[in-house]
Amino acid sequence: MPLKIGETLRHRYRIEETLGQGGMGAVYRATDINLGVSVAVKENLFTSEDYARQFRREATILASLRHANLPRVTDHFVIQDEGQYLVMDFVEGDDLREILERDGAVREQEAIPWFIEISDALAYLHSRTPPIVHRDVKPGNIKITPDGKAILVDFGLAKVLDETGSTTTGAKAMTPGFSPPEQYGTGRTDPRTDIYALAATFYTALTAAIPEDSLERAMGRATLTPIRRRNGRVSMALARTIERALELEPDDRFQTMGEFASALASVGSASQPTMMKNYPYLERTVVADGKTLVGRSRPTTTPLPPVRRRWPVFALIAVTLVTIGAGAVYALPGIGARGRATATLAGQVPGGGPVAVDTQPAGSVETPATVVAAGPTASPAATQPEGPTPTAQGGGVGQLAFASNRDGVPQIYIMNVDGTGVQQVTKLNDGACQPSWSPDGQKLVFTSPCRSNRQTYAGSSVWIINADGTGLKPLATAPGGDFDPAWSPQGDKIAFTSLEDGWSQIYVVNIDGSGRTNLSNNHASESQPRWSPSGSQIIYISVRSKVSEVWIMPAAGGDGQRFSRSGGREDSTPSWSPDGQYIAFDQIISGVSRLMVMQFKEGSTPETRVCPAGPLSTQPMAEPAWSQDGHWLAFETWPTGTDHEIALLTTNCANYTELTSHTGLNFDAAWRP
Repeated sequence: MPLKIGETLRHRYRIEETLGQGGMGAVYRATDINLGVSVAVKENLFTSEDYARQFRREATILASLRHANLPRVTDHFVIQDEGQYLVMDFVEGDDLREILERDGAVREQEAIPWFIEISDALAYLHSRTPPIVHRDVKPGNIKITPDGKAILVDFGLAKVLDETGSTTTGAKAMTPGFSPPEQYGTGRTDPRTDIYALAATFYTALTAAIPEDSLERAMGRATLTPIRRRNGRVSMALARTIERALELEPDDRFQTMGEFASALASVGSASQPTMMKNYPYLERTVVADGKTLVGRSRPTTTPLPPVRRRWPVFALIAVTLVTIGAGAVYALPGIGARGRATATLAGQVPGGGPVAVDTQPAGSVETPATVVAAGPTASPAATQPEGPTPTAQGGGVGQLAFASNRDGVPQIYIMNVDGTGVQQVTKLNDGACQPSWSPDGQKLVFTSPCRSNRQTYAGSSVWIINADGTGLKPLATAPGGDFDPAWSPQGDKIAFTSLEDGWSQIYVVNIDGSGRTNLSNNHASESQPRWSPSGSQIIYISVRSKVSEVWIMPAAGGDGQRFSRSGGREDSTPSWSPDGQYIAFDQIISGVSRLMVMQFKEGSTPETRVCPAGPLSTQPMAEPAWSQDGHWLAFETWPTGTDHEIALLTTNCANYTELTSHTGLNFDAAWRP
């Protein structure tokens, strides 16, 4: 059970307030009654031996450290059948993430001293015997004290190297935007991993924007936006220094923290290079990856080396154990990595006219069990009822679950079909999204951490919760991240996307966490699974030749068959109608997300625009979800280009209604059975 405010722990630590909370425990501010000082108490609630072991490792690491820019551990103990507790210095002040959210980008001259201090703390870790790599440097893990000192916190993912740098202990998780490619795959993490993460954090501090994810960059799907394009007031020398530290190849970065910090000081004010004399650990050498990395170098302004080559994709295959919540997907509200739908708005057709092409020939599918047929040239329902009708199963179509960041980080909510009666289901510090209902409408499976609307949630896990917010529990997790959950019609399995293999693959697991199986079998990058109404097939998105299209495979796995024929357009979020006759999905046409419908029978069928003409023809729409009667689609839309809302319309593009009207993101709608 979580600790209560006013409770005294172990007859010594009086709990004053909750500083943060996740699925595995919380961090509290407490008063050490014996000494009369404030302390931080970190709690682990013993969800598994792996988490307990990881927690003990953090305590052991921190207890041995003595550095002005690191917290000091003062106590560690276990209370039988309750939890495991770590007591450390309480660091006053805000973390860098809070500062950025409140005040925006930090001035260059203000930030450089902070990052030199953190560089020295990391160099101290790297100089230990054996060396320690932090592996989770990001704005939320750097606190700025009232007197302007920077403190590096949270060692839950730290790695201790052996003499050759080859032994890995502790979890290896990823925070998109801040983790380098080797942290996703089989490449060994070493001190240069921390150099990348610190540079990404500095990039964020100067621009109030998170750099493009290294895995997306390594796979050729994104390029790093130059710092000065986001903030032209940053000096060219500092921008070049940080961008060098953000190279994908470790050998192309600075090789030690001393070298990086020396370069930072050399581009600051005239007095800043002399600051280096106060940081002796920046002079040390470290051993990593079987080689000795050089120590601090002399400040230089010589040209930086170009990128040698793109990170080899084959090195991104395997990933190691993820600590729940430790690898949270991180995005600053309004400035971070955003969902695909938001990014496509810039390509919207000017003038409000309809897109010229309404349908696209679908071709044929060779396997009879999964073929599609000559479909209608209009929407699937010629006549529509005036409103959704209830069904015999569960709660009927009278409610929807959805995700919203109306109170900060996204959480799961439930609302009536008219937009009233909004109830919050989850209350997780790391956020929650992607709800999917159990067949009886009594439980939800969802993704957490979730801090924004994305297509990929590295470091996340799949969770189950009762519709009333009770009974929260995680499913069995694996390295990399699990997301896109979908409950089977029989209620016994969950299909989902996993990064366990280093790229997106479709997995299935039993409700009790057993039987975790890769259905994709590494044929391609595949995601967003959804079950057929009978549970015999799964529809999903497969990326082949850089084109994302809708595919179908047997529920037991095996060779998939291409369903959509999008002519190079990007398809996403497929959804099967309750009668199994139609599949809806969204597709990018002329840069804008549109809703599409295809019939599911033998033969071939065109892809039909849901709203090919009229007032709604230019409105972006994404993430369609069918009502239980098959006549309505709930979806995400952003008519103004800013706020994202949940809306409804009938499948013949009538009765358009926006259910939400809240500033921010409302997304991931799911009809309650």
